Amino acid sequence: MHFEKPVRLGDLILLDRERCILCGRCVRFQDEIAGDAVLGYGTRGRNWHIISKSDPPFDSKFSGNTTDICPVGALTTADFRFRARAWELRPVPSICNHCPVGCNITFDMRYQQIMRVMPRENAAVNDIWICDKGRFGHRFVESQERLTQPLVRRGDRLEPATWNEALDLIATRLADIQARHGGEAIGGLAGERLANEDLFLFQRLFRDMLNSPNLDHHCGSPAEPPDDELGVLLGPGSGTNLMELGKGTTVLVIGADPEEEAPIYRLRLRGIADRGGELIVAHTRPTRLEASATHALRYRPGSGALLARALLSLVFAQVGSSKLSQRTPGIAELETAAKKLKLASAAQGLGLDEAAITAAAERIMQADHVLIVYGADTLSSGPSLAHDLGCLLLLLGKAGKPNSGMLPLLPQGNSRGALDMGIRPDKGPGYTALEKRGLSAAEMWGAALEGRIRAMYVLGLDPAAVHPQTHAALAKLDFLIVQDMFLSETAQQAHVVLPAASVVERDGSYTNAERRVQRARKGRETPGESRPEWLVIQDIAQRLSGLIHASNGHDASSRKAGKGKRSERKAASSEEAAVLSSLLLRWDYMTVSDVALDIAEIVPGYSGITHEALGRTGTIGNWGRQTNEAFYYDGTNYENTEGIGIQYPARAEQSNFRFSVKPYEVKPFSGDQRYPFVLLVQKVLYDSDPLLRDSRVLPHVSAAYVALNTADAQRLGIRSGARVRVTSAAGSLELSARVFADMPAGSVLIPALLADAPVAQLQTGPQTRVTVELIEG
Repeated sequence: MHFEKPVRLGDLILLDRERCILCGRCVRFQDEIAGDAVLGYGTRGRNWHIISKSDPPFDSKFSGNTTDICPVGALTTADFRFRARAWELRPVPSICNHCPVGCNITFDMRYQQIMRVMPRENAAVNDIWICDKGRFGHRFVESQERLTQPLVRRGDRLEPATWNEALDLIATRLADIQARHGGEAIGGLAGERLANEDLFLFQRLFRDMLNSPNLDHHCGSPAEPPDDELGVLLGPGSGTNLMELGKGTTVLVIGADPEEEAPIYRLRLRGIADRGGELIVAHTRPTRLEASATHALRYRPGSGALLARALLSLVFAQVGSSKLSQRTPGIAELETAAKKLKLASAAQGLGLDEAAITAAAERIMQADHVLIVYGADTLSSGPSLAHDLGCLLLLLGKAGKPNSGMLPLLPQGNSRGALDMGIRPDKGPGYTALEKRGLSAAEMWGAALEGRIRAMYVLGLDPAAVHPQTHAALAKLDFLIVQDMFLSETAQQAHVVLPAASVVERDGSYTNAERRVQRARKGRETPGESRPEWLVIQDIAQRLSGLIHASNGHDASSRKAGKGKRSERKAASSEEAAVLSSLLLRWDYMTVSDVALDIAEIVPGYSGITHEALGRTGTIGNWGRQTNEAFYYDGTNYENTEGIGIQYPARAEQSNFRFSVKPYEVKPFSGDQRYPFVLLVQKVLYDSDPLLRDSRVLPHVSAAYVALNTADAQRLGIRSGARVRVTSAAGSLELSARVFADMPAGSVLIPALLADAPVAQLQTGPQTRVTVELIEG
C-alpha cells in the first residue's frame, strides 16, 4: 500500500507514513516532555497513523525535537528534508543566542551553507532539546539582505566605501568630537546578543580610549526594566543542575512566562514537577506552564510586589532572622516591614485566598532546595518585588547553595554577559564601582536632543524600530555609527554603517541565565567584507590611539608598554597598577581567544574562563560525528566533545558576601479614572525579531492586537476583530481587538516587539494606565 508522501503534520514537520513504525515516541515526547498533547493516532486498524490533533496543526514550540528522536526517519523538518546526505555535513558546535537559556546547538554545514540546526547534548543546560525558534530561526545568516561592505553617507545617500575609508572617518570624527566637547559628548549602545569579547572591547573603547561613561545595552524605551544583579548576587549556586531536581525542590515562578521568554526552561521546570517537586506558578494571567503547576496564584495586575511581601512576611514569621549573617544590614527594617503586613488585607489586594498564599509559603519553607524564577513582568515591576524574593531566599539560608537561588529570565541570549562586561552607565566589568556614572540609553536620547550628546556608536541594536521617539534624537547627532548585519531603521540614519558577522561566522563566548559561560565556534566565512565585531572595535581603537593619545601628550613608548607577554602581568601588588595601566593601552589582539584571556584576568568572576579552559570541559577527541558512530538517523547521539561550559560562582558563595535586606516601600498601584485599564505588555517568542527573516517560523508571528477581558469588552461594546484605539498619557495606538475570558479584568494586553504595534508609544513607565475606545466593528 502506498500513502500520500509526505503528510504535513504542520508547516514545520513532515511525515512519511511508509517509514513510520508507529512506535509512538513523537506522541510521548509531546505528551510527557513538552506538555503539548497535539499528536495522536488516527484511523485505528490497517490505516492507523500519526495525526495532529490541534488547530493550527502541530501547535507546539518544540515540534522539531520529534524529528531527532524518530528512530526510522519518518519525521523530517520542512527546511532540511532531502537537502543533503548525512555524510556530506560538517557539524560545527555553537550556542543559540535567541534567548537566555544558551542551548547547545550544532550547525550542520555543507560548504558555506547551513543545512540544519541540531541540539547538542548538555544536561546542565538543555539536555538534548531545543525550541523551534532555535532550530529554524537561523536562516538570517544566509539572507540576501545582509550587509556585505561598509557604507558612508554622502549627501543624503549611504554609498559603498572601503574599510580604510570608513574606519579613518570614524576615528577622525570621534577624536574631533572628543577634543571639542569631551568624551561625555559620545554615547555607545551594544546589543545583548553580542559575544562577551565584543562587549568587553566595546566598553574598553569608550571608557579607556574615548573617556566616555555613556554606555548601555538597552534601547531606552520608557518601560525597560532596571539592570538585574540578583542573578549574580543570589543566583543558583555552583553545581546546580535542573535535570537532577525533583522531590524536595520547590520552584517559585513569578511574573514569568518561560514558554515565551526562554522555552526550554518550561521543559526543565515541568521535569522537576514530574519528578515530585513543587512548582508554584504566580502570574497576572494564564501561561502554558500553569497547567503543570502544583500551585497556581493568579494575582491582580500591578500587585506582584505585594505578593512577594506577603510570602516574605509569612516566612519571616516562621523562621525569623537566625540564618542571616552579620554581613546582612537592614534586619531591623525587614522585621518591621514583615510584621506590618496584614495577610487578610494583602489577600484582598491580590485577589487571592489567604489559604493559597499560606500554602505556597509553607511549600517554600519545607523544601530542601528553593529556586525562584522571575521574568519580564517581575523585572518591569520595579526593585521591590525581586528584592523581597532575594530576602526570602536569605531568610531560608538557601543563598549560595547548589540547586537553590534566583534565576532571572533576561531578555536576550547574552543579557547576563552584557551586564558582566559592564555595558551599563553605572558599573564596570564584573559589577565594579565607577568614579562617575554615565548616561543610560533613555538619558542619551534627551541629551542628544539638547546637543549634549554629539556622536553615538550603536552596535547590534535597532532603537529606532523599538522606540520610534528616538528618530528625532538620532537626526540631531553630528555623527552616528551603526554596526549591524542588516540595514536597520537606525542604520538608515547613520553616517557610517559597518557590516557585522553572525554567530556562526566567528568564535566567541556567551553567558547564559545561570551564569554558565559557553563557547561558539566559527562555521563559515562572513559574506562579502563583513567582519567580527571585536575586530572592528580594535581597528577603530588602533586608529584612535594615535589621534587621541597625541592630543593628550602621550608618546609612542607609553603605548608600547602594553605589548609584553600576558604572563608578565602577574606582578607583585606594588606593580599591579603599572601593569593594568599598560594593559589599558593594549589593542594588539591576534585572535578572539586573546580577548578572552584579558576577560579572564580582569573581570571579577571570570577568572580562569579562557577559551582553552572551556575546551577542557569537553571530552578528548574531535568535535562531531566519530568514525565509530552511525551516519543514519543519528539525531543528537554523538558525543559532546566540545564541552559543557563553566559556571562562575554566585557572589553569595563567597565568605565576604554582603547584602542589604532593608526592604523597599511597596506602593499600591493606584487607579486613574481617565485611564481605567492597566496595560500588560507580553513578551512573545515569535515577534518581529529581525533575525527571524527567511525563517519558516515567520508565519507564526502574530499580527498586532490588543486583548481584553470578556466582561470589559461587553461593557465597551467591543467584539473580537473590532478596531479599537488604546490611549495613554504618552500617545495612542489603533489595533484589532481580541476578547478572552481568562484575561484579568481591568487590564488590556499587547504583545511586545511586533512591527505594527510600537507599544513604546504608549508606555509611561513600568506600569502604564490606558483607556480603550471602539473605532469600528
